[in-house]
Amino acid sequence: MNLRSLSVALLAVCLSSETACAVPVFLENVSETSGWYDCNKKTKWDWGSISNRPSEYYKLPLDSQLCWAAAASNVLQWWQDTRSDRDPATPNGKSATYAAMPEVGQLAIYYTIANNWTDAGGSVEQAYNWWFNGSTLPSVFFPTDSQIRDQPVFSPASPGGYWKELDMNVTYTPGGGGVADTPLFNSYTFYNHDDRNGVYGILKNNINNNWGTTLTIGQKGTGHAITMWGYDTDADGNLIVYLTDSDDYAVGMFRQKVVVDDQKYVYLTSLDGEKNVYGYSYEELGLTGCQVGEIQGFTAPLGDLRIPEPSTGVLALCGLFLPLWLRRRRP
Repeated sequence: MNLRSLSVALLAVCLSSETACAVPVFLENVSETSGWYDCNKKTKWDWGSISNRPSEYYKLPLDSQLCWAAAASNVLQWWQDTRSDRDPATPNGKSATYAAMPEVGQLAIYYTIANNWTDAGGSVEQAYNWWFNGSTLPSVFFPTDSQIRDQPVFSPASPGGYWKELDMNVTYTPGGGGVADTPLFNSYTFYNHDDRNGVYGILKNNINNNWGTTLTIGQKGTGHAITMWGYDTDADGNLIVYLTDSDDYAVGMFRQKVVVDDQKYVYLTSLDGEKNVYGYSYEELGLTGCQVGEIQGFTAPLGDLRIPEPSTGVLALCGLFLPLWLRRRRP
């Protein structure tokens, strides 16, 4: 059998059985053991007692509400890892405090954002735009309480705009009618008319398209940002997603099952025998758990076009390349 015939036969097998393709699919250069990032907040790490905090703890800005910056930093560092045209002055890799505090604030990108933005809720889109273009986006479209500081917590200050030469600017329709073009990112809000196949397709689509992916989650689908690195399916056809979370008191990637309930709301739940991160259950008082409200895709072009590992290349054929309908968040 020649290579073309083998590829056609393999595609037919993948399309005929979901479980035949049930091995993990990750973003480029990511595996279960490498390539991903898990920036953690210093204020959410369990130090046990104040006396256990190293002196470097006080060299990081307060970050109790910077989950959006942590999730965006994970994606930006993964993206910068693929680029060969990065200016040497662009913050990259481990932060200056990493050796003393490998548990938290590991990335220079995160340190830079935390040092120059106030400790308040925000949007990953704001972080992406500031990192690339050195500006903020209208909060009516991309809500944020966090603002650029007049003075950084620690010197030196940063104006952002580390990738201006790529001209990845967000533009708006005349008359302020909305966003016209967002070459840096897209987003989708899950509504309760999305069925399970539709939800699964949207989540897979981001990874299949090699878009750095974040999710907005919470009791009502908002309030917290996490990073998604890949997906898998179990024997029953349930979608399993691979995540990192700035608030989970751990450094590491973990898996969660995606549940679409009878009302078509989307939830994350822990797998039997694995790390219990997000709860999901029906109780007398109603549904409790961690709802997924939105998915964001970081769409800036990667650097070198590398040939994927065999498993990733094969699974690209198995992915459902569904169109991702863009929906803008409204105030």
